[in-house]
Amino acid sequence: MGLLSIFKRKKEDPGVVTVPSNGANALADGILFEEEGIFLKWGVDIEADKLYVKKEFRADRTIYQWGERTILNGLKLPLKTVCWNHKQHGDTKSLESVEFLSEEMDAEGQFKTIRDHLDAILGKSRQDEDMEPGEIALEWRIKAVKVALNLYNKERPKIKFEIGWWV
Repeated sequence: MGLLSIFKRKKEDPGVVTVPSNGANALADGILFEEEGIFLKWGVDIEADKLYVKKEFRADRTIYQWGERTILNGLKLPLKTVCWNHKQHGDTKSLESVEFLSEEMDAEGQFKTIRDHLDAILGKSRQDEDMEPGEIALEWRIKAVKVALNLYNKERPKIKFEIGWWV
């Protein structure tokens, strides 16, 4: 042990994952499924622990259904992850985002509920001004993570909520 060894960073055990107690605080590093106490780091191999409920194959993507999960201090939604084949490297399907999509009759009500919850825990959102009339795009940033909430209102209202890791 040399004189400068006290300044060396200790190596973390990759098998040990500390589960954060707060979903909003965990966002910079991953997504916390609160009821189950499951924390998935951004970039982890989705297939490693097979914590998803269902896997669907399409010609250009694989869709992982997580089921209804509670995230971000109490927000309960049916979530999924879409892994586009042209964006993934090799056979590994890495966790880069989770999303919720709804085309229900009360999409506007769902949008307001999610927006109010996110504003309360993440602060005021930024709004994209370049949207068409009747469409709203809100965004929050937490380091390299983007939280996006969109309301599209063409033929019928549709909302998309996505949390993604972009580095």
